[in-house]
Amino acid sequence: MRTGGTGGSRRPRGRGSEASLAPYLFLAPYLAVLLLFFLLPALFSAVMSLTNWRIVGAPGFVGLHNYRRLLNDPLFFTALRNTTVYTLTIVPTMALLGLGLAVLLNQRLRGRVATRLSVFASYVIMVSVVGIIWRWILDPTGAGLLNFYLAKLGLGPVPWLASPDTAMLSIILATIWWTAGYNMVMYLAGLQEISLELREAVRIDGANAWQEFWYLVLPSLKPVTFFVVVVSIAKSFQVFGQVYVMTQGGPSNSTLTIVNYLYVVGFTWYEMGYAAAIAYALFGLLFAVTLVQFRLVFREAGGAGFVRGDLLVRLGLYVVMALVLVAWLAPLVWVVSTSLKPEGQILTLAPRWIPKTFTLENYLEIFQKYRLERWLWNSLLVAGGATLLGLTASIPAAYAFARMRFRGEQWLFLLVLSTILVPVHITMVPLFIGLAKVKLVDTYFSLIMPTVANGFGVFLLRQFFQGIPRELEEAAVIDGASRVGVLLRVVVPLSRPAITAVAIFLFLLSWNDFMWPLIVTNSDATRTLPVGLATVLGGGTVSGQSIAYYGISIAGAVLASIPALIIFLALQRYFVQGITFTGLKA
Repeated sequence: MRTGGTGGSRRPRGRGSEASLAPYLFLAPYLAVLLLFFLLPALFSAVMSLTNWRIVGAPGFVGLHNYRRLLNDPLFFTALRNTTVYTLTIVPTMALLGLGLAVLLNQRLRGRVATRLSVFASYVIMVSVVGIIWRWILDPTGAGLLNFYLAKLGLGPVPWLASPDTAMLSIILATIWWTAGYNMVMYLAGLQEISLELREAVRIDGANAWQEFWYLVLPSLKPVTFFVVVVSIAKSFQVFGQVYVMTQGGPSNSTLTIVNYLYVVGFTWYEMGYAAAIAYALFGLLFAVTLVQFRLVFREAGGAGFVRGDLLVRLGLYVVMALVLVAWLAPLVWVVSTSLKPEGQILTLAPRWIPKTFTLENYLEIFQKYRLERWLWNSLLVAGGATLLGLTASIPAAYAFARMRFRGEQWLFLLVLSTILVPVHITMVPLFIGLAKVKLVDTYFSLIMPTVANGFGVFLLRQFFQGIPRELEEAAVIDGASRVGVLLRVVVPLSRPAITAVAIFLFLLSWNDFMWPLIVTNSDATRTLPVGLATVLGGGTVSGQSIAYYGISIAGAVLASIPALIIFLALQRYFVQGITFTGLKA
């Protein structure tokens, strides 16, 4: 298994010791970016948290004062409480809903494919678009779609975003609609991994549908449930975009979350030292919760199975599927309809699905007054650049970890894995300061480079590379191929599904990124589409918006959704495979 030579050796040194610098050269691009844009900023953030660093004046060492301040800061505890409530609500709801949708859409029902696509399509829409859509649906007047139909039921108008009692619920509703498709796809993938032979064996033993579900499917889906819960908790603790767009943390701080508070402290009050302490407090919370999950999550279960029953059962399934289809398509249809209405029809107290008069004035006004096409170009350029550079750095690094044995291998891989668990927010304050010092704020460089070294991409590619038969690489070595030749001529072509999956993951991560572009851009020259929609078209309060504001912002949301939806529909198989691969391999 271990050899010392190259070229004519029997295998490309598999897991043997590497005498050359090859592994470190393969790792160098990734580790260089990781060091400059993650590790050093993270360490500097830890130092900053021990100072009174502000935007002006010389910083002074204050020891643990910022952390003591956290323990006595009512706003921090308000944010912590809100974040906890949000997490405890969204995580089980999303897991159960994803499970339920997977159960439903795993049946042999006509229309299930269209329903799957409709539910998952909302996941590719950027967060600022989701915020604009749901602010309009939840408008407190009778023009708001949800309040209009609640009034029909005699429930009266609900001040969804204007009341502390319902604002967080509004955020949760929008988030469920936005992200439920992700969990659904994960559970569907898990269902398809369960062999038909096992199902048949259980049925032969006399198990009914419920027993098959409980004793076979649920245990088989424990790894999927673990992944779903881990990812959901991590995302919930770091919720920011939908809160920023829909409520700005209000009313009365009822939706203020930890990350929103970090943003306010660091980039509105410019108390950089205290913001760094908040970021590390968030890291501590996530780390503690993750440790607890490894002990508790596998006691939970999730899954789906075939439901066998009579005609009445299948009729019920069709009814539920129709309701799901309506719930996910209605918001999209409603905003398209609104965008085509003239000003006088938008805020009528009896919402019309079909406009009396169709007009393109809202779209024309966007292109006359705003730089939407520039924001779109910036987003495509940044997401494309981040994806290309991310793959360029991750592929050789993953190959080194998968096929080479070298000194420090385990420690370096552990370092890469640890970055997955560390919230990126601990690097934002020092990164902003460093980029400002060298005058790189508001540049493509500042938008792209911090996202290149993604530990998740390296991990997933390593897992796939390890499954490639070594004999194929040995044959290339016998033919005289170098390490680089083996990677480019053998491993990369065989890994196209995995590389495509990681590319989609990296692209969506950058395309939907909101907080970092919000911090680091200040002009249309580099402003990305999510930030432009939220800050230029999406400003204002819920109850004080004008008709023109609604028309323009919703038309902007429609235009912003079109590219992502076109790409999704054209590459839907790769999108679903990518999401499935990230979950099952993780």
